[in-house]
Amino acid sequence: MDTWYTSFVGLFLLFSRGTLPLVKVEEISQSIDSSNFTVENVVQFAGPLATTTLSTNAKFEIRSPKRVQIKFEEGIIGTPQLTDSIEIPEKAEFLGQTIDLTPLKGLISSVQNTASSVVKSISSRPPLKIPISNTNAESWLLTTYLDDELRISRGDGGSVFVLVKEGSSLLTSL
Repeated sequence: MDTWYTSFVGLFLLFSRGTLPLVKVEEISQSIDSSNFTVENVVQFAGPLATTTLSTNAKFEIRSPKRVQIKFEEGIIGTPQLTDSIEIPEKAEFLGQTIDLTPLKGLISSVQNTASSVVKSISSRPPLKIPISNTNAESWLLTTYLDDELRISRGDGGSVFVLVKEGSSLLTSL
């Protein structure tokens, strides 16, 4: 199995209009299982109370040495995992506005216990799997391997993805 990583947040429509307040993208990754012709895309999020993941699973079919057809089969919302402590930044950007969050810091101690019990309750649930059966969930990618560690993929919707192989020295030099 080959694993590739990218930091391109445009990969997910959720971020096409900007970032989410109080939510940080920790990692975006793609894992390819060439023996089973499957691919998994994962985004890991961190918020003030918990971390979670959004992922998609897809099958792929090789159409030529450079082109693959992708059919997404399911989306998965990972079970939130409680963080050790609540960290609220001084301010947040949302829809082009800067929001001062310092008044919230005083409320945190009273809200923290309630929020923690809710997150703990949710954390015991299995991930939410959403089947994707829509014909619009198909796409193709043209892939160019620049070397053993770096590849460029261009999608049928005009998207461009730059992916670096796990363990590459390029990841440590970023």
